[in-house]
Amino acid sequence: MQIRAYLSFHGECQEAIELYTKAFNIEESEIMRFGDMPESPDSPMQISDEQKDWILQATLPFGDNFIRLSDSPLEINDDITDRIAVVVETSKEIVEQAFEVLKEDGEIIMPLQQTFFSPSYGILRDKFGVMWNLAAMEEE
Repeated sequence: MQIRAYLSFHGECQEAIELYTKAFNIEESEIMRFGDMPESPDSPMQISDEQKDWILQATLPFGDNFIRLSDSPLEINDDITDRIAVVVETSKEIVEQAFEVLKEDGEIIMPLQQTFFSPSYGILRDKFGVMWNLAAMEEE
């Protein structure tokens, strides 16, 4: 069994992909757009012409793991929650780079700092409201 994070946006998914690929030095491995779906008059989901370029599903690789992202044609609840966060455990270099990129127009919850469990750990909410816990792993 595997558990994956799935992030939803409302027309901002492409921008989020660009931010996350820059923050973590990764490339998207797969993007499907709503316009790629076969048209069906029986479909309960009606997509406007404006939404055809929105992301139906994208995959971003994080080492041996990945997260999925998509745009929702439905309105996204703007209530910010602290109950769920994406946790990334990686090198100190990537943690520091990601923190610098994601903090732009975001909110720092805990600045990057050395802790008893990590040489560099911080928590922030990016400009889309996604909470990130970034932890550098001890080098062996």
